[in-house]
Amino acid sequence: MPPKRGLEAAEAEDATVQLRRHKSATEEAFAELVCPITFSLPVDPVTAEDGNVYERSAIEEWLKQQLKSPVTNLAMGTKLQPALRVKNMIRAMVTSGALTGDKVDAWKLKLEEEEEVAEMLRKAEAGDGGAMRRLGKWYKYGEKGLAKDLAKAFEWYEKSHEAGDASGTCCLGTCYLVGMGVPECQSRANTLLSEAAGRGSKLACCTLGRAYGDGLWGFPKDEKMARRYYSMVASAAIHDLTGDAKEEAATWLREHPAA
Repeated sequence: MPPKRGLEAAEAEDATVQLRRHKSATEEAFAELVCPITFSLPVDPVTAEDGNVYERSAIEEWLKQQLKSPVTNLAMGTKLQPALRVKNMIRAMVTSGALTGDKVDAWKLKLEEEEEVAEMLRKAEAGDGGAMRRLGKWYKYGEKGLAKDLAKAFEWYEKSHEAGDASGTCCLGTCYLVGMGVPECQSRANTLLSEAAGRGSKLACCTLGRAYGDGLWGFPKDEKMARRYYSMVASAAIHDLTGDAKEEAATWLREHPAA
């Protein structure tokens, strides 16, 4: 019978070997799961015609530019198949703790963002004007994993306005004001911003105050009109304005007292 201490050492060494093998196998699996374009774990994995798995948005964008495999550089079509097994495998390995690290943290964040976008889309499709406006903002700034797309931002702001969201009306007016996703139209901007201000949008009030106060965006410089809209900021019911902008209105009114 081998000495107890020697047996314990042998068992410890065997456990270390097994751990190394497990770690090596996990690392190999991890490498196979990473998208060859983004070098991150795909949230929406698809199998392309070259047999490799990619993040859907990444390979779709790639194929818009060139019909070649990112891996082999050989000609490839645009047909993509959802890689459900890979998706389930990643989720299971992350949930179990088998996969960890920065790439996993990034995957979790991206998954949360996609779920948040999906939830916002459900609300928007149900007629929620605020959700429509939020989607417009995300497309405007390229947030929540969405690619920056001013045309889509405009579309969502327009839907928000049509759904009766006053802040959405303000955002749509701003689109016409600066030509974001639509040609500039000062008269249309004025109509929309005036409507939003009348319905209680602090942001619309401040925007019109600035437009008239400084003669911006084709508006005539008109101190009376600027004072009118800046004065409305404090009492407007919809808090869609940042603290800095609120201070802007207060500062302008202090510096331009009524005669």
